[in-house]
Amino acid sequence: MAITSANAQMSPETIEQQVHDAILTEFNTRLPESRVEVIINPVNTTLDLPRCLTPLEITLPFSSGQRITARVNCHSPVWSLFVTAQVRQLMDVIVTNRPLPRNSRISASDIRLSEQDVIRMSGDYFVRLEDVIGQQVRRPIGNDQVITSRMIETALAVTRGAQVSIEARRGSLVIRTPGIALEDGQLGQQIRVRNEQSGTEIRGTVIGNGMIQVQ
Repeated sequence: MAITSANAQMSPETIEQQVHDAILTEFNTRLPESRVEVIINPVNTTLDLPRCLTPLEITLPFSSGQRITARVNCHSPVWSLFVTAQVRQLMDVIVTNRPLPRNSRISASDIRLSEQDVIRMSGDYFVRLEDVIGQQVRRPIGNDQVITSRMIETALAVTRGAQVSIEARRGSLVIRTPGIALEDGQLGQQIRVRNEQSGTEIRGTVIGNGMIQVQ
């Protein structure tokens, strides 16, 4: 027979389960693609709380890293308490397979996806391999390290002092002449180059590895 008396006690297990579900829903809403683990710290069984006749109101106002403090309110009869929990939010993020030296270009064999607790991370991270492959290492990265945006940059398509092909288009006609890059350049950037045939210094747009287009 179901207990309906207002004098019945509130089960700690019921409170713990509802707090667990509320935290799970909140963190799954933030990152639906993640896997969330919640460990509820047991509610004190000596509190002797009367059974709540209305749905429990659970808010999550306090968060400090992996530690979450939920406030549980009952409106009839009126009582409240705090329940703490430990939370891990796990996602597959990109980490290194080996140490990567500065200015090296990242290949598919250099990285892999590894499940990490993103709550513990202080910076950003990548979840798609294609966003990292081909990028250039800005500063040395250790083995098995999560890659952040501060560690990498768009790779240079042209380096200062390298030979380049200078391309000029005149309608359907394409004229190419050899040149020397006077600056480093990424795709889409304008840099200074010197025409090796005329010795003239001009500006052009980097359109590919070792390729400069001028107007």
